[in-house]
This record gives sequence, structure tokens and C-alpha cells, in this order.
Amino acid sequence: MTQSANSAAQTAPKKSTGRFSWLVTLIVRLLLLGVSGGLAIIVGIVLANFYPSTNPDKPLLLRLIESFENGTPVIASNSTLTPVPDTANPALQLTAEQKQQVQTELTKLQEQQQALRDGVANLETQLGITSPNEILETRLQDLSQQIQRESAPITNVSVSNGSANETTSSSESVLSTDKLKVTLPSDALFELDNSILRPEASLILDKIIADLRDYPSSTIRIAAYTDGTKEAEDNRELSFRRAKAIEQYLANALGDEYRWLVVGYGETLPLVANDNPANQQRNRRLEIAVVE
Repeated sequence: MTQSANSAAQTAPKKSTGRFSWLVTLIVRLLLLGVSGGLAIIVGIVLANFYPSTNPDKPLLLRLIESFENGTPVIASNSTLTPVPDTANPALQLTAEQKQQVQTELTKLQEQQQALRDGVANLETQLGITSPNEILETRLQDLSQQIQRESAPITNVSVSNGSANETTSSSESVLSTDKLKVTLPSDALFELDNSILRPEASLILDKIIADLRDYPSSTIRIAAYTDGTKEAEDNRELSFRRAKAIEQYLANALGDEYRWLVVGYGETLPLVANDNPANQQRNRRLEIAVVE
């Protein structure tokens, strides 16, 4: 009996000690789990800052909360959606008569566009502009700018009727449909910076005289242009003297039944930029036109 009591007294503390050690182990494990979880969160935050996702999505928990508040279902990012036909805006269905009307309107618009292109090309020909590769809007803007330049004040204008000559100052340009227009390089008719006709210029002008005889009692416009290498006033004077020289030659051959309009534009209306010798030669030109 004494031994039993002693054995019972010895085994009772052992059971209590085992239960305490199990509780300590559980607490330690929970602490380790918390510490490891915290470290994992910190590492994840650091990695997210240094390597952000190219296509970030909201966390599933946040999307669940927003969907619960808005009443919309949550769709996974890797799920595929089946397109739903839009019944609110169905495709327009035209009857055969409506299609015919639309086609007729389209044909009219195309014809108007072609007529506009033809009109622009005609104006460009009259004003000496060549830009067929430009879009229509740009060509219209170029024409507008050219007409504005044509409307600039002209210093030297000479209007002649028969043998009576009168020199006037005009701020209006001559814009009319030319019946005949010939553009000649000034270098073929005059020496550089000179207003005296070359001897061989008569061969060119005599051919033009033959054409002008087909327009008796008409007004003939003679316009001369220079490059921009000299002073503007000197260029206007030179161009006017050259135009007057052409008028005198033609008037002597055609007689007094023609009316003459002589204009010296100088450097004001260049065809191209005066930035190289070839372009300067193009700008030195002379126009002879039957205007009415």
C-alpha cells in the first residue's frame, strides 16, 4: 500500500508537465507562423515595389467587396467572355429604293468632286501653278494665296490704246479668262539686267504675232517678271521696261487696232523660290496673253 501511494504521487506531476509543454509548443508554433507570415508579406511588398506587374489586377477580396456593394458578378481575369449582340443599335437595313437613292447621291457627289478638281486645274493653269500631286485642299489654299499676291499693289502698269499710251498706278490685278497665253523665258529675249531685245528674239516674237492676228481688236496683256537678286524697286523698273519693249515690237507689227496692257511685276510673283540659279532663271519670265 505504501508503494502504490508513492507511485501515484510520482506520476501525477508528470502528466501536468506534459500538458504544459504541449501548450508552450502550440504557442511557439503560432508565433513562428505569425512571424513567417509577416516576413512573407514584407517580402511580397518589397518585390511588388521593385517588380510591379505589367497588368495588375485588384485582389480577389477587394473585387468581392466591390461586387457585393455594386451588385455585379465577379469575373476572373483569365475567363473568356462571349460577345452579346447589341440589340439597341441594330444594323441599318436599306430597302432597294433607299439603296438606289443613296447610290444616286453618291454619284452626284463624285461628279461634283471631279468638277471641282477640273476647275482647280484650270485656275492653276491660268495662274502658272503646277501642283497635281498635292491634295485638293492644299491646292485650293495655294490658289487663294496666289490670288492674294496678284491683288497686291502694282507700281508700273501701262495701258495703251492704239498709238496713245498712258502710264497709271493700279492696285487691281488683271484676272480674266485668257483666250491665248504664252510664257517665255526672259533670258531668251533679253540680256541679263537689260531691257534691249536680242537680235534672235524676233524669231520667237514673229511666231507669236502670227497667233495674235487670229484675235483682232483684242486686249493683249504683257507681264514681265524678274528674280529676287536685286532691289525690289530696280526689279520692278527692269520688268516694266522689258514689257514695254515687247509691246513696242508687237504693236509695230500688228498696228493700232489692238489694246495693250503692260505690267511690270518685278520679283513679287515668283514661280519657285529664288534660292538657286536654276530657280532664278525660271522666275525671269515674260507672259503674253489675249485677255478679251
